[in-house]
Amino acid sequence: MNAMEELRAARPAHLADGPIDPRTRQAELARAFAQPRQVPRRGRKSLGWGLGLAGATAVVTAVVLVGGPAQGPASVVTSTASGTATRPVALSAKEVLLVAATSAERQPATGDYWHVSSRSRTLQPVNEGFVITIEQESESWVGAREQWGSGRILAIRPATDADRTAWEKAGSPRELTFAGRKRIPIKESAGKPHTGHTKSDELFWLGRNVTMADLRNLPTGPEALKAHLLGFYEGKDTESGAPMAEDAWLFRVTEGLITDMPVSPEVRAAAFRMLADLPSVTSLGQVTDAAGRTGTAIAIDGTSQPKAGDTEKGVVQVRLIIDERSGRALARESVVVKPGGMQAGLEPGTVWNTNTILEAGWTDEHP
Repeated sequence: MNAMEELRAARPAHLADGPIDPRTRQAELARAFAQPRQVPRRGRKSLGWGLGLAGATAVVTAVVLVGGPAQGPASVVTSTASGTATRPVALSAKEVLLVAATSAERQPATGDYWHVSSRSRTLQPVNEGFVITIEQESESWVGAREQWGSGRILAIRPATDADRTAWEKAGSPRELTFAGRKRIPIKESAGKPHTGHTKSDELFWLGRNVTMADLRNLPTGPEALKAHLLGFYEGKDTESGAPMAEDAWLFRVTEGLITDMPVSPEVRAAAFRMLADLPSVTSLGQVTDAAGRTGTAIAIDGTSQPKAGDTEKGVVQVRLIIDERSGRALARESVVVKPGGMQAGLEPGTVWNTNTILEAGWTDEHP
């Protein structure tokens, strides 16, 4: 028996060629992402199967999913006599979402108030012939029947150096226009926070207005959750009224359950698993959000058309950036597919709008 035959004979049965049970695959991925990343050291003995094949030239490859968005994508570590090499492994959207579901179930869920801190950025072409960026931050605390909020504009200014040059050539106007009528002031520095306090039962949107009690009573199984949500589907986008396919509608409605709604870990996990079962959800690979964090972007096949006034509508793709390790969504981004309307003048592929979730969790305190 030669070296390669000995390796094959010693290989554990669960690593043999052939289909892998999806639940086994999900559990292994979750365990891998939960482990701290170990950086291989050159010259260290590889963790083989105790064969002691001195002088063997065969390459022993172990599929080790290391890291996660906080430390890098999953990887294959290849061990050889001369050292190790690491190459990334692309996970499908289904795998990403199933790992996130398992991680989400481990999140703590204690506290009287749901606290969210976020930052947003929108690119806006203006009538003066250039693009500005509108940056804002917000913070909220939500109880059973009331909400405290705080928000402020961080800056409204030309988006790039080229846009700033165009603005200066236009005379550095302090007020700009878009859509022919709406006016936007230039603000180079952050403004004062605006705060508010609201008492209301219906504080959230889930294809319709819902209460905290509605969220707490959501089904914790993916199939039951899907059936519950589809009870309010009417074949169209509930915001713009434009026709919308069932999968796209579910993706749109489920965004909130994943990103910033005060649902239980079990419901958030069910939302991840429900999306994992939609064949039209795809993985766009590793990306970096506006806060510099790395995650995996997922999106729905097809696009949506937001409201765009009286001009030709622009078409955007909505994508979620997922941190598989923590089971949280890092951001929601709208990417231009077809310029038009509010996106007129932006190139395809431009991130038109992003909402970055900096913090989301339960607390016992409010302002």
